[in-house]
Amino acid sequence: MTKRWHWLSGLVILIANSLLVLLVRPDHHLVSALIIAWSLSLIEWGGVVLVLNWIDQRISILTKKVEKIRHAETPAHVLLSPHDPFYQLALQINYLQTHQRKVQRRMAGQNQEFATLLDYLPIGVMVIDRYRKVELANPAMEQFLQHRISDRRHPFTVDVNQFELANLINSALSERKSQHRVLKLPGSPNERTVDAQAIYTATSQDYFQVLVLLYDVTEVYAVEQMQLDFVSNASHELKTPVTAIAGFAKTLLAGAKDDPEKSVEFLQIIDQQSDRLVELINDVLTISHIESGNAVELETVPVGQQLASQVHLLRPLAAVNQVELVNQVPDDFIVATDQRKLDQIIKNVLSNAIKYNRPGGTVTVSIQQTPQEWALVVADTGIGISPQDQLRVFERFYRAEISHSNQRVSGSGLGLAIVRELVQALNGKLDLQSVLGKGTTVTMRFPSSQLTK
Repeated sequence: MTKRWHWLSGLVILIANSLLVLLVRPDHHLVSALIIAWSLSLIEWGGVVLVLNWIDQRISILTKKVEKIRHAETPAHVLLSPHDPFYQLALQINYLQTHQRKVQRRMAGQNQEFATLLDYLPIGVMVIDRYRKVELANPAMEQFLQHRISDRRHPFTVDVNQFELANLINSALSERKSQHRVLKLPGSPNERTVDAQAIYTATSQDYFQVLVLLYDVTEVYAVEQMQLDFVSNASHELKTPVTAIAGFAKTLLAGAKDDPEKSVEFLQIIDQQSDRLVELINDVLTISHIESGNAVELETVPVGQQLASQVHLLRPLAAVNQVELVNQVPDDFIVATDQRKLDQIIKNVLSNAIKYNRPGGTVTVSIQQTPQEWALVVADTGIGISPQDQLRVFERFYRAEISHSNQRVSGSGLGLAIVRELVQALNGKLDLQSVLGKGTTVTMRFPSSQLTK
């Protein structure tokens, strides 16, 4: 209530009492009656003002509380007597505030859960409004785009620089239709293959958003590529020896067996091609055996002598390829490791270095040693591996393109994949450095906590 209403109420009381006196006592005692009436009016007006002030105070308290609730503040509850006329109103406002607190807590919890889910979600998420500005993006999207995304609204083109992805989003915004595509994203250290979706969502004709989702399908496509490589390599590697064996066997049966010289020559070819088949089968069985998770059996292994033995066994292969084998590992070098696994590692790495070498090249085997680890290093002066092939040479059944183009290196494409699996089984690390046309160095590092000498 305002003071104007207080004065107006007093004036109404005064006029009413005066008119009452004039009607009741229109005689010579009029003046005294008016004075008495005005005095009573003053008293009544004072009472009315007190009541109005009390009402004004109650309304002011409740109004301020509602205002604070509206501004998301948390004022204390208004406590009134049950006999107070404003008791029920105050009680309902208190209930409203309690309900609002519960809703806010629930929404805060849901928002926190949603934010946590987005932060740890491996899927890249970005929300773009109808003005082509980013409303939301999670850390996974930043990793996909290799770019820090600002929390403030900004054009999505600031973050999305890859043409195919930008075109996908623009199509969804312009055509108001969801888009889907598998594309490549540049990344560090390797390029990624992603399944990209730009999902158009509209709550009304004028308001819509585009939800961008990026799924990393690099490994899925890598597995598919491995399967294609296996079919290609296996069919090629199987077809050649099987065709040779079948052809020369039929030739022998057709009468060539009666020529002793031709008979020996053809049987030697059949024997060589049989060895190729056995090698392929053994490699497949080896990789399958590693997958089954066979345990590591530690024992004291004379690595120096083991290397010398492998070098001796591989010298005929090196001689055929006109490659010199250089063993710089001391004969007395001994470690605690799994001898069978280490023997497979040495055989595969040395064979690879010989096969992919050049006439007159060398393969050097050496040892590096620190208090924390020891390393087996195999360096060759061969044909080298291109940067794009270096990313895949340790995949199963993959073989560098140069071997296919020259058609001079046979094998299953499992050698380096076997090496990687075995090195990991021994808690080691594998590193490959190569320059096309100059050579390759493969370094296998193992923990030396169990080094015995």
